[in-house]
Amino acid sequence: MARSLHESNVAALFALLDSTGDGQIGADDFRRIADRACAAVAPDPGSPQHQAIQRLCADWWHHVREDADADGDGAVSATEFVQAVDHLVASHPHFQQMTGTLSCAAFDAADTDEDGFISVPEFERFFSGLGIPHEVAGGAFAQLDTDGDGRISRQEYAEGVWVLLTSEDPDAPGSAILGQTQAG
Repeated sequence: MARSLHESNVAALFALLDSTGDGQIGADDFRRIADRACAAVAPDPGSPQHQAIQRLCADWWHHVREDADADGDGAVSATEFVQAVDHLVASHPHFQQMTGTLSCAAFDAADTDEDGFISVPEFERFFSGLGIPHEVAGGAFAQLDTDGDGRISRQEYAEGVWVLLTSEDPDAPGSAILGQTQAG
Protein backbone atom coordinates (compact mmCIF):
# COMPACT_ATOMS: atom_id res chain seq x y z
CA MET A 1 0.00 0.00 0.00
CA ALA A 2 1.36 3.41 -0.97
CA ARG A 3 2.04 5.91 1.77
CA SER A 4 1.14 9.56 1.67
CA LEU A 5 3.90 12.17 1.57
CA HIS A 6 3.56 13.04 5.25
CA GLU A 7 3.58 9.32 6.16
CA SER A 8 6.77 8.93 4.10
CA ASN A 9 8.25 11.94 5.88
CA VAL A 10 7.30 10.62 9.31
CA ALA A 11 8.84 7.25 8.37
CA ALA A 12 12.02 9.08 7.26
CA LEU A 13 12.08 10.94 10.58
CA PHE A 14 11.72 7.63 12.43
CA ALA A 15 14.62 6.16 10.41
CA LEU A 16 16.74 9.19 11.32
CA LEU A 17 15.88 8.82 15.01
CA ASP A 18 16.58 5.07 14.98
CA SER A 19 20.33 5.63 15.24
CA THR A 20 21.04 1.93 15.79
CA GLY A 21 18.83 0.73 12.93
CA ASP A 22 17.14 -1.84 15.15
CA GLY A 23 13.59 -0.81 14.24
CA GLN A 24 12.91 0.92 17.55
CA ILE A 25 13.76 4.26 19.05
CA GLY A 26 14.66 4.73 22.68
CA ALA A 27 16.62 6.90 25.05
CA ASP A 28 19.95 5.55 23.73
CA ASP A 29 19.06 6.63 20.19
CA PHE A 30 18.41 10.18 21.34
CA ARG A 31 21.66 10.23 23.35
CA ARG A 32 23.57 9.09 20.24
CA ILE A 33 21.89 11.79 18.15
CA ALA A 34 22.73 14.41 20.77
CA ASP A 35 26.34 13.27 20.92
CA ARG A 36 26.71 13.33 17.12
CA ALA A 37 25.09 16.74 16.83
CA CYS A 38 27.23 18.11 19.66
CA ALA A 39 30.39 16.77 18.04
CA ALA A 40 29.42 18.51 14.80
CA VAL A 41 28.34 21.92 16.07
CA ALA A 42 29.17 22.31 19.74
CA PRO A 43 31.96 20.04 21.01
CA ASP A 44 32.56 22.12 24.16
CA PRO A 45 30.33 20.58 26.88
CA GLY A 46 30.13 23.98 28.58
CA SER A 47 28.81 25.82 25.54
CA PRO A 48 25.18 26.93 25.41
CA GLN A 49 24.69 25.08 22.09
CA HIS A 50 26.05 21.81 23.52
CA GLN A 51 23.73 22.06 26.50
CA ALA A 52 20.80 23.05 24.25
CA ILE A 53 21.33 20.02 22.02
CA GLN A 54 21.49 17.69 25.00
CA ARG A 55 18.27 19.22 26.44
CA LEU A 56 16.56 19.14 23.05
CA CYS A 57 17.22 15.44 22.57
CA ALA A 58 16.25 14.57 26.15
CA ASP A 59 13.03 16.58 25.85
CA TRP A 60 12.30 15.10 22.44
CA TRP A 61 12.71 11.55 23.76
CA HIS A 62 10.46 12.39 26.72
CA HIS A 63 7.69 13.57 24.38
CA VAL A 64 8.11 10.65 21.99
CA ARG A 65 8.03 8.09 24.81
CA GLU A 66 5.05 9.75 26.46
CA ASP A 67 3.05 10.08 23.25
CA ALA A 68 4.08 7.02 21.24
CA ASP A 69 5.13 4.16 23.53
CA ALA A 70 1.70 2.55 23.38
CA ASP A 71 2.79 -0.78 24.87
CA GLY A 72 4.90 0.82 27.63
CA ASP A 73 8.03 -1.19 26.85
CA GLY A 74 10.38 1.82 26.93
CA ALA A 75 10.93 1.78 23.18
CA VAL A 76 8.92 3.08 20.24
CA SER A 77 8.42 1.04 17.09
CA ALA A 78 7.95 2.57 13.65
CA THR A 79 4.25 1.70 13.77
CA GLU A 80 3.81 3.32 17.19
CA PHE A 81 5.67 6.42 16.02
CA VAL A 82 3.67 6.91 12.81
CA GLN A 83 0.36 6.27 14.59
CA ALA A 84 1.24 8.68 17.39
CA VAL A 85 2.24 11.48 15.02
CA ASP A 86 -0.93 10.98 12.96
CA HIS A 87 -3.04 11.02 16.12
CA LEU A 88 -1.29 14.08 17.55
CA VAL A 89 -1.53 16.04 14.30
CA ALA A 90 -5.23 15.24 14.01
CA SER A 91 -6.38 15.65 17.57
CA HIS A 92 -3.91 17.24 19.96
CA PRO A 93 -4.52 20.99 20.14
CA HIS A 94 -1.04 21.74 21.49
CA PHE A 95 0.99 19.48 19.18
CA GLN A 96 1.87 22.29 16.80
CA GLN A 97 3.04 24.41 19.71
CA MET A 98 5.10 21.52 21.12
CA THR A 99 6.60 20.89 17.68
CA GLY A 100 7.39 24.59 17.40
CA THR A 101 9.13 24.57 20.77
CA LEU A 102 11.30 21.62 19.78
CA SER A 103 11.98 23.22 16.37
CA CYS A 104 13.08 26.45 18.03
CA ALA A 105 15.43 24.54 20.34
CA ALA A 106 16.94 22.80 17.29
CA PHE A 107 17.20 26.17 15.55
CA ASP A 108 19.05 27.66 18.53
CA ALA A 109 21.46 24.73 18.57
CA ALA A 110 22.18 25.12 14.86
CA ASP A 111 22.58 28.92 15.09
CA THR A 112 26.10 28.70 16.49
CA ASP A 113 26.97 32.36 15.86
CA GLU A 114 23.73 33.34 17.62
CA ASP A 115 22.74 35.92 15.01
CA GLY A 116 19.12 34.74 14.85
CA PHE A 117 19.55 32.98 11.51
CA ILE A 118 20.96 29.70 10.27
CA SER A 119 23.54 30.10 7.51
CA VAL A 120 24.33 27.43 4.93
CA PRO A 121 27.47 26.24 6.82
CA GLU A 122 25.59 26.14 10.15
CA PHE A 123 22.74 24.21 8.57
CA GLU A 124 25.01 21.72 6.83
CA ARG A 125 27.07 21.17 10.00
CA PHE A 126 23.93 20.60 12.08
CA PHE A 127 22.32 18.29 9.54
CA SER A 128 25.59 16.38 9.15
CA GLY A 129 25.66 15.92 12.92
CA LEU A 130 22.16 14.48 12.73
CA GLY A 131 23.31 12.01 10.10
CA ILE A 132 21.55 13.67 7.18
CA PRO A 133 23.51 13.50 3.91
CA HIS A 134 25.06 16.69 2.51
CA GLU A 135 22.98 16.57 -0.68
CA VAL A 136 19.76 16.37 1.36
CA ALA A 137 20.88 19.28 3.55
CA GLY A 138 21.52 21.48 0.50
CA GLY A 139 18.05 20.84 -0.90
CA ALA A 140 16.46 21.29 2.52
CA PHE A 141 18.19 24.63 3.02
CA ALA A 142 16.99 25.91 -0.34
CA GLN A 143 13.45 24.80 0.43
CA LEU A 144 13.40 26.35 3.92
CA ASP A 145 14.87 29.68 2.82
CA THR A 146 11.47 30.86 1.59
CA ASP A 147 12.45 34.51 1.23
CA GLY A 148 15.64 33.68 -0.66
CA ASP A 149 17.93 35.76 1.54
CA GLY A 150 20.54 33.01 1.94
CA ARG A 151 19.68 32.23 5.54
CA ILE A 152 16.90 30.54 7.47
CA SER A 153 14.93 32.43 10.09
CA ARG A 154 13.45 30.83 13.18
CA GLN A 155 9.97 31.15 11.64
CA GLU A 156 11.04 29.58 8.33
CA TYR A 157 12.57 26.65 10.19
CA ALA A 158 9.60 26.06 12.53
CA GLU A 159 7.10 26.29 9.68
CA GLY A 160 9.18 23.88 7.61
CA VAL A 161 9.27 21.26 10.37
CA TRP A 162 5.49 21.53 10.75
CA VAL A 163 5.04 21.09 7.00
CA LEU A 164 7.30 18.02 7.12
CA LEU A 165 4.92 16.38 9.58
CA THR A 166 1.65 17.41 8.01
CA SER A 167 1.75 18.36 4.34
CA GLU A 168 0.86 16.36 1.26
CA ASP A 169 2.22 19.10 -1.00
CA PRO A 170 5.70 18.13 -2.28
CA ASP A 171 6.40 21.77 -3.13
CA ALA A 172 5.54 23.13 0.32
CA PRO A 173 8.60 24.58 2.10
CA GLY A 174 9.76 21.87 4.48
CA SER A 175 8.13 18.89 2.80
CA ALA A 176 11.51 17.57 1.64
CA ILE A 177 13.85 18.53 4.48
CA LEU A 178 14.60 14.86 5.09
CA GLY A 179 14.91 14.12 1.38
CA GLN A 180 11.36 12.92 0.70
CA THR A 181 9.77 14.51 -2.33
CA GLN A 182 6.87 12.22 -3.03
CA ALA A 183 4.61 9.64 -1.47
CA GLY A 184 6.17 6.21 -1.12
